[in-house]
Amino acid sequence: MERLALVRRASGPVLCLLLLFAPLVTDGYTQYILNLVLIYVIVGIGLNFLLGFAGQFAFAHAALMGIGAYTTGLLGSRLGVSFWICLPLSGVVAAAIGSVCALPAMRMKRVYLALVTLAFAELIVWVLVNWKSLTFGTDGVSIATPRFFGWRVHGDKRVFYVVLVATVIMYVLARRILESRIGRALLAIRENEIVAQCNGINIAATKALVFALSAFYAGIAGSLYALALGFIVPSSFGLAQLVLHFSIVVLGGLLSLYGAVIGAVLLTTLPEVLRDVQAVQEIIYGIVLMIVVIVMPQGIAGVLQHWGILPREVLARQWRRWLPSVGKASAQPLPADAAHGEKRTPMGAPR
Repeated sequence: MERLALVRRASGPVLCLLLLFAPLVTDGYTQYILNLVLIYVIVGIGLNFLLGFAGQFAFAHAALMGIGAYTTGLLGSRLGVSFWICLPLSGVVAAAIGSVCALPAMRMKRVYLALVTLAFAELIVWVLVNWKSLTFGTDGVSIATPRFFGWRVHGDKRVFYVVLVATVIMYVLARRILESRIGRALLAIRENEIVAQCNGINIAATKALVFALSAFYAGIAGSLYALALGFIVPSSFGLAQLVLHFSIVVLGGLLSLYGAVIGAVLLTTLPEVLRDVQAVQEIIYGIVLMIVVIVMPQGIAGVLQHWGILPREVLARQWRRWLPSVGKASAQPLPADAAHGEKRTPMGAPR
């Protein structure tokens, strides 16, 4: 068991180390697909915060990704702002706009929240199409090539290293957040808001935080998506993009960061595998999703964790330290009078 735990612990760093050498053995198109896989890992993590851990059915994730992409594109093309400044700003702008989606979440749930946020997403796409004086409309926006200390980040193989570093940072940040009290608060809200509020959790503040956090991840992914493609149009962030995002989370597994990675890998590479049967590609795609939803409601990551292939994700590191002390406390012998069933009488009370 210890050897298996060591292998699991070392698998992440080893995978990152191997990915550093990926551009040496891949062609241009394969490298482009690999870049998209890493970008959609960030997308899946952000949506899993909202849909999986907090249980909020919001459908504005693709539009928020578009906001991040257009923030990077417009700041770079119109104002000449460096990409390295646009990247975090894209997340911040998306988080600020995404926080607006938290307002209906205070009073609406499930299908009503989904409909309102879907309308909000369509409104954002409509603005990107029709506000031509700012967004160039359907003509699209070209992304300027960034420089890193004089080194031009141009081409899929150079862009890969930027995307890889950003993905690792966002993954580690997500794990730290979920292992904190925020992660436990999200799960409490997901299970029962009334019980969560009775336990001292601020429902409004937590919902606003998770909407902003999910939007931040979407904005960062949108900025990297714009860098990887080099050119963006509003139609890239419509309903098809939204379906892809939800498919990544559902297929990979809710309540799991591993699920975001698995879903991104499968759903980014699956269209390439089915390229020769493009006529029935969407049919096969839909059948696979239905099978997963019916047979594996916890997603592929949930099945792999059940089989012991993937480690189970614990939301609080402190639990691992508390459990031994709790076990020792419960193992202590009871007092003699309690062991014999004798009741103690409080001081001053009549016997």
